[in-house]
Amino acid sequence: MPLWTIATGLNEPDDLLFHDSRLYVGELGAGAIDVLASGRPPQRLPVSIPLAEGIAFIGPTMYVADQQNDRVDAVEGSQVRTLRQLRPVAGLDGVDGIAAAGDQLVVPDSPHGVVDWVDQSGRIVRSVGGFSRPTGAWPMPDGSVLIADENAGAIVRVAPDGSRTYLTRSFPIADDVAVDAGGNVFAVNPVATGGRLAQISGGEANDVVRRLAAPQGLAVDDAGNLFFSEESAGRVDLLIRSFKIVPLANASTVPGHPLCIDIFRAPGFSGDVELTASAGLRVVQQPGTGSQGAVLVTGCRATPCQVVAHSGSSSDLLWISA
Repeated sequence: MPLWTIATGLNEPDDLLFHDSRLYVGELGAGAIDVLASGRPPQRLPVSIPLAEGIAFIGPTMYVADQQNDRVDAVEGSQVRTLRQLRPVAGLDGVDGIAAAGDQLVVPDSPHGVVDWVDQSGRIVRSVGGFSRPTGAWPMPDGSVLIADENAGAIVRVAPDGSRTYLTRSFPIADDVAVDAGGNVFAVNPVATGGRLAQISGGEANDVVRRLAAPQGLAVDDAGNLFFSEESAGRVDLLIRSFKIVPLANASTVPGHPLCIDIFRAPGFSGDVELTASAGLRVVQQPGTGSQGAVLVTGCRATPCQVVAHSGSSSDLLWISA
């Protein structure tokens, strides 16, 4: 499957979150959060969080794991407040890989081998222990949560009643886990020169991409494509599994002139693709089963416009400015 590099020159990119058509990147070395959106320049949020790890949203509030201080912070604009202070363990890395499950956060208390469910007041409402070092969480539609148990080399499904099922016990240094809309489970192993992105199926870890430079974070976009960070290489990559709008060589366009919208298709993807556009754009050609559509730019001066490619329940978004 095709691989695109979408960001380079980052300072130890770690955990990722795809939210509201944007990719959030925790730069561990910079203590920063970057935001990447196709068609818009990269943005660095105006906050500093030492060893920024997992990222999650509940409503408009962003939550970030501060691994250095072993706590979870709430971020609102440029304001950072401590939501939950955990108990650091000397010589061990702190909290890692938080996620949002409804109106609660799933917080892997990594050095203690415990996963906590934390409400928006910072109160622990539920805990499940017995892990070696939990470092990633992915909530499932049925209320269960998948946990990457790093030191155990395992991906574990924790049911709402606390019972657990091992999806695999044979993926050493399982650092993060993600699931697409079809229920396919993926995990990364952050070995510095031989890192792996694997699909977990039938109790096994089946490699999708090998020889990666310490992949740490993993995220799934609305088209089922996979983002992953390579910490040692300072970059973020995209594995295209379905389709993707090709970024424009020049994001600025001239009102009144048609603009080609190219659709990159992964090998084997032949679905019909339809474009929709926000105010300021008008679709004048649909890609259908081909690889090119077009929009007429009528505005997009004060506010960037959006064009969205749909195929079934999958979608991809591109920002356009005039």
